Amino acid sequence: MQLVRTFLSLIALIALVSFNSCKSNSNGSSYMVTGIIKHAENQKLLLQEVPYGGKPIITLDSVTIGKDGKYKFEFIAKQEGIYKLSNQNNVEIIFINDADNIQINADTENYLSYTSKGSESTTEIFNLLKEYRKKDSSLFATLYSLDVLQKQNGKDSTIFWLQKQKIAKLKDLNDYVENQVTTSNHPAVIYYTLGLGLRSMEGAKVLALAKAAAEKTKADPLVLFANILSRQVQANAPNTAIAVGQMAPEIALQDASGKIQTLSSLKGKYVLVDFWASWCGPCRAENPNVVNAYEKYKNKNFTILGVSLDDNKANWMEAIKADKLNWLQISDLKKWESVAVNAYQIDGIPFNVLLDPEGKIVATDLRGDALQNTLSTLLK
Repeated sequence: MQLVRTFLSLIALIALVSFNSCKSNSNGSSYMVTGIIKHAENQKLLLQEVPYGGKPIITLDSVTIGKDGKYKFEFIAKQEGIYKLSNQNNVEIIFINDADNIQINADTENYLSYTSKGSESTTEIFNLLKEYRKKDSSLFATLYSLDVLQKQNGKDSTIFWLQKQKIAKLKDLNDYVENQVTTSNHPAVIYYTLGLGLRSMEGAKVLALAKAAAEKTKADPLVLFANILSRQVQANAPNTAIAVGQMAPEIALQDASGKIQTLSSLKGKYVLVDFWASWCGPCRAENPNVVNAYEKYKNKNFTILGVSLDDNKANWMEAIKADKLNWLQISDLKKWESVAVNAYQIDGIPFNVLLDPEGKIVATDLRGDALQNTLSTLLK
């Protein structure tokens, strides 16, 4: 998952975008942040801004927390953005300046105690992080135990159980992040949550979520986030055509209802990734053969993922119905600009890739009898 690289990519993304679609004032507006931080009396507390334009984090001000734990900051900002309160003793409190007066109370010995008043976005981030940290900590504990056992040549049964736990906990964490992205109405929170997603999700999945969020909110930071991440995903795509024996690149696109669907979610079955489009005559001519294969082998650990290179949703839906393509269908409606085109180095359709239950490519470009013969050999 290359967590370090994706985290650094997140920092780069944060540095490049501004919340032009959120509250903005060319002359700047005044904000005040107050509250009580327990178990940090007489410590220095910093007010910091996550900057835009590629610069490092900026320290705006500092105060000494009172004996009673109280603190107060006043600052000017031209736009809504991401800020944090921090010190050298592990205090790091993220907040959004979506209100003039924000109250943040915390206990340095218990992050679950963090509360905010006056800022809906900050409260949402606090609740997000409380649940995220619990899930992330549980996953880390499993990963640590698994690593120790593997280094010590532990029992295979225990290692197998921990591997299943790892997969389940990673899915639980990623499902939580996805749900927060799709249900939140605050662009800054969505943006921050997408950054968390980069730590554990495939870039293609985060990109799909970002694009969906950008379409829903029309917020500039999410549009730019999606555009920048799209370039990064494409830059990491293979420079040569995919080949038998390789692991298939992840695909994460929306289905007809707008829900993000992933190729990796189909692991455990043989999967035919079928690239097609409603406007493609040869594709439509081949569809009856694909339908026949699906009906013949769908109960033998086989399924199909249809990836459309359409750019018109109505035409896409009509073709699915007309050709009776009764399997999962996804598309970003970008035609040849689809991220899937670059990931799979597609230069023409129809085109397909057959994967084994682990996600490894076992055959490509199977048409007519070649498709039927290959499936009959694998799925006896």
